[in-house]
Amino acid sequence: MKGLLLVILLHVAPFALARTIEPIRVACLGDSITAGAKVDAATESYPAQLQQMLGGGFVVKNFGTGGATLWPGGKPNALDQLPAARTFGPRIVIVNFGINDTRSRDADYWSHFLTFTPEAARLLDNLLALPSKPTVLLCLPTALSIDVPGMSEDRKKIVAERLPRLAKVREKWRALAASYGGHRVKIVDLHTVTEKRPELINADGVHLNAAGYKLLAETLRPHAVEAAAKPAQ
Repeated sequence: MKGLLLVILLHVAPFALARTIEPIRVACLGDSITAGAKVDAATESYPAQLQQMLGGGFVVKNFGTGGATLWPGGKPNALDQLPAARTFGPRIVIVNFGINDTRSRDADYWSHFLTFTPEAARLLDNLLALPSKPTVLLCLPTALSIDVPGMSEDRKKIVAERLPRLAKVREKWRALAASYGGHRVKIVDLHTVTEKRPELINADGVHLNAAGYKLLAETLRPHAVEAAAKPAQ
């Protein structure tokens, strides 16, 4: 009788354990680069491709919104994504903002750049305070390009104007991440991997194509796996 009971337990226990293991929740916050502009977002955005790469042990949710900026006066803005992210209860949060903060023509966000660091810190503090105690993967924004075939001369001027501004955005993100002393905040450089890769960038010089978004997912994957392996702090 005891032998039969042991056999039953050995067969049942693994299935019971599997049902109790929760997948790692990954929240992707950001602008149109996260939302998946210019591609089929459901399958080709970087969060969608990251989900495919990570597999069933993870649930990756895309909260990205086109046009989102860190400036709270912008519509939409980064703080708009916090309530839904809080409800989701992520173990890992990928943060990818900054490109829209370089805009000054159709949307005048650059004139508010002095508020970038305090607003970025406000976002990170809110994320780190979530009950799920997530690790934040803080992305340096993807590169802009004026070398994309088919780009108009006027568009080249606009993008060229934004290039040095984006360098300042990256400086701000690096400095802010350093101020947290590595406490659940880790920089992921999406700029270097996309710099001088015009074949990955849309004709607008800003958004990526499906191959570009795949590269972002490949870049983020090992960082997500590493963060998931660490015990919640």
